[in-house]
Amino acid sequence: MKNLKPGLVSIVSPGYNSARFYPDVIESVRAQTYADWELLVVIDEGTKDNTAELINGWNAKDPRIKLVRVPQGRGLALARNYAMSVAEGQYIAFLDSDDMWMPKKLESQLAFMKKNNLTISCTSFRRVSEDLSKTGHLIPVPNEITYETLLVNNVMGCLTVMFDQRATGLQKFQETKHEDYLLWLSILKKGHQGGGLNEDLARYRIVKNSRSANKLEMIAFRWKILTEHQGLSAVDAAKYLMLYGITSLRKYARF
Repeated sequence: MKNLKPGLVSIVSPGYNSARFYPDVIESVRAQTYADWELLVVIDEGTKDNTAELINGWNAKDPRIKLVRVPQGRGLALARNYAMSVAEGQYIAFLDSDDMWMPKKLESQLAFMKKNNLTISCTSFRRVSEDLSKTGHLIPVPNEITYETLLVNNVMGCLTVMFDQRATGLQKFQETKHEDYLLWLSILKKGHQGGGLNEDLARYRIVKNSRSANKLEMIAFRWKILTEHQGLSAVDAAKYLMLYGITSLRKYARF
């Protein structure tokens, strides 16, 4: 295991042709009341916009903001994995190129993790429209999150997740859909303590044609995760898939 800087939060932010969103992302990170962080912006070599120039410009102002390049066409999982492999922080957090944090996100979440001796945690968040003109209702999280909790529904929004890699060791996403959900399941299945901070600390931007837009595809991959990756029987998988449908309807019935 590489040497990690205690207390440092390494923020992994993969982006592809996302220059129009990154000013909001960066400003939300620089506004954090907790200042011990590094922001690793990971771009595919196939990126055609000015994301690289934008990030290098910010790096000149704030060296905590760093550009990381990965080969073209290798996918989101590889981008995140590479960033985590070079991350220097004790903690890993995630913030995609179109999402944002509220100013006390890191400070509040770290205090919550330390108080409750957690290895992995998440927070509540709100969805926002692409142009930020509309803000949705608060999506809550349970205080205690176990492997069983996550089988019922993925309550851990990736933009809010943070884990202590001194406890977990170096982690890797699998090259598949819902790679984040699989990683959270893997960490919790090993017995690590998880929890949710029910505070309004992040904003998930709804972007047209995003990866999460196709709900039928999401259900199909959820079935695959439960049966192939988690080894559940068809009966148990059907039960959890039904519960997932019910909880998702409650979560997304209104904006």
